Amino acid sequence: MDRRRWRGGRGNVTPSTPPLSADALRILEAQLSRMRAMLYRYYDLFFRFVTGSLVALGALFVLSFWAPTQVAAVLLPFAILYVGFHAANLFSYVVFARTYAAALERRINRELGVEILVAHRLEEIYFGAPGDPKLVAASLRRPLTMLAAETWHFTIAGAAFFVVGTLVGNVTVTRIGEPWSTFYLPVVVGWALLNGAYLAWYFIGGRDQHAIEAVLIDAYEPTSTDAA
Repeated sequence: MDRRRWRGGRGNVTPSTPPLSADALRILEAQLSRMRAMLYRYYDLFFRFVTGSLVALGALFVLSFWAPTQVAAVLLPFAILYVGFHAANLFSYVVFARTYAAALERRINRELGVEILVAHRLEEIYFGAPGDPKLVAASLRRPLTMLAAETWHFTIAGAAFFVVGTLVGNVTVTRIGEPWSTFYLPVVVGWALLNGAYLAWYFIGGRDQHAIEAVLIDAYEPTSTDAA
């Protein structure tokens, strides 16, 4: 797959030969509306989840220091990892919707013979391309965008909170005694490493993203024969 056909600059706006029917163009427009709605919906779900989770984690942290509910400290690092992983899962739908919407906009532009839909190009400048290797929302090719900076902030703060939560949980489980005190720290650290390794593999390696782009190129982008 030639990934240069997928990213950057203007798309090919040479009208299709033969042109699409009016019904086919309406289907593309409807699908674009659907993908844009999905994009906005999952952005909203992502930020609502993160906001609500921060409140819940804060409450769990406070309860860790109150004797009747001190066992909450044992669960705190697992809850922090779940929040980070599920937030990444929600954002993967944002990436999917952006990828599909960009392909549809380029296809419609080519059908009309004019670069009239440019949202995907603006998003690429503002956020980075959806296919960039990334740490969840932070493009590693554009690591200084505002969205990337917020992702670094959230990641560093979350990692620090995880370390504190693990220390508090370990102190609590030590008081409980064996066998929990023996296995607690290795289980927490192992689970954190597995979560981090998978997210790095998924977002930086981009196996699914590459497969999605290949399907969209095959469906919507002109081949060298078509372009000729």
